[in-house]
Amino acid sequence: MKLFRLILPVALVVLAPLAPLGISTSAHAFFGFGGKYETVQPQGETIRIKAADITPTAKFYALKDGTTEIRFFVVKGPDGTPRAALDACDVCWREGKGYRQEGANMVCENCGMVFNTARINEVRGGCNPHPLERTMDASGDLLLRVAELKAGARYFATARK
Repeated sequence: MKLFRLILPVALVVLAPLAPLGISTSAHAFFGFGGKYETVQPQGETIRIKAADITPTAKFYALKDGTTEIRFFVVKGPDGTPRAALDACDVCWREGKGYRQEGANMVCENCGMVFNTARINEVRGGCNPHPLERTMDASGDLLLRVAELKAGARYFATARK
């Protein structure tokens, strides 16, 4: 309890100035009490993921559509190709658990099926991560269509959380 009383004022001093800057999500993740999803904002009809953020470690994102949070991830496959998929599949989506990464594989949090990241966007259906069409611009940024993400809202609107 004594340690908590010492740390709390320091944490408040660090976090309070970050809130108006919109950095609170990063601060929450840094201090270990945030979620795994970074909220993205559309640029017109497109979501842009910077090339520098596309690595072999999956990064999870969320797009707000009314009260529904559409969750997806982006990962660079072992072949160097950027991959994008909903954090849901055609089979287990109702459980609302999505995937976790283990090495070069994505693992369904509900049934435990394992999918190599090289297969994402190549294989569709079953418990495979639901693929998202993606394009790359000249700078290497990944572009996703907002309309396609919103079409995937059905996987999240009634899923358990």
